[in-house]
Amino acid sequence: MNIDSINKRHFLKYNVQYRLEYDLSTKLVKYENCIMFISIHIGTNWKKTPYKTALDIARNWREVHPELKNAVGAKVYIVESQNTIEENTSELKIKYKKGILFDYWHKN
Repeated sequence: MNIDSINKRHFLKYNVQYRLEYDLSTKLVKYENCIMFISIHIGTNWKKTPYKTALDIARNWREVHPELKNAVGAKVYIVESQNTIEENTSELKIKYKKGILFDYWHKN
């Protein structure tokens, strides 16, 4: 599975719109043992709770990419930034780490 190819496709189809409208971007970090590892960067325009964000984004990744259809769960890292453009990445802090297990019957 080519993670870079999946990320590029996701960026072109989905990330651009979410970046502009909601100040949110996502990236698949790795896929291992049917678990997706996703990084989410959110800005001040995003209003959903961390759990709802993790669940929605993980489900979206699994549903729109055929390579990820067998994922049984996701480990989601949420990074909040105060400004949309960060010059100093040391100011970014991972505030939330969420784990999502998908319902088995929902998968089939």
